[in-house]
Amino acid sequence: AAIMVPVLLIAAQPDLGTALLVMAGGLAVLFLAGLPWPLIGLLVATALAAAPALWYTLHDYQRQRILTLLSPEQDPLGSGYHIIQAKIAIGSGGLWGKGWLEGTQAQLDFIPESSTDFVFAVFAEEFGLVGAASLLTLYALVIWRGALLARDASEPFARLAAGGLVFVFFTYVWVNLGM
Repeated sequence: AAIMVPVLLIAAQPDLGTALLVMAGGLAVLFLAGLPWPLIGLLVATALAAAPALWYTLHDYQRQRILTLLSPEQDPLGSGYHIIQAKIAIGSGGLWGKGWLEGTQAQLDFIPESSTDFVFAVFAEEFGLVGAASLLTLYALVIWRGALLARDASEPFARLAAGGLVFVFFTYVWVNLGM
């Protein structure tokens, strides 16, 4: 209930993405606090059972975003355009990339919000597979180190705070890469 109050308030804005991220962070802390597995299973089953009904409570544009995420090729010149351009940018980077500020997809504005939503696509185009793999390795090291700190924390609050922060960092990295 303590997690759902801010989640519902954020969703009412409407900001579904942030609401889902706040909910995921809260559930991760509950998991780290030792919520029993049967209760976690019950929560997951309830969420899955409610998903079809919740689909109809979403705004039309929210449903369209989810459908576009699942299949951007359905509307390649409309809602799926930016996702397709991001994939082109990542692929065009090749092994070593095109160089700093030399990526054509970002410089010619095929990719909007190149410094926020599509920053990984721009990075992969400019620094290639080697640069993208290096960045992912650095992210993995930060997450791994944070998880070790959370595991080795001497007090429950420190463990939950560190674990929650690590999970939120991981989630935002995952979402940003998924853009």
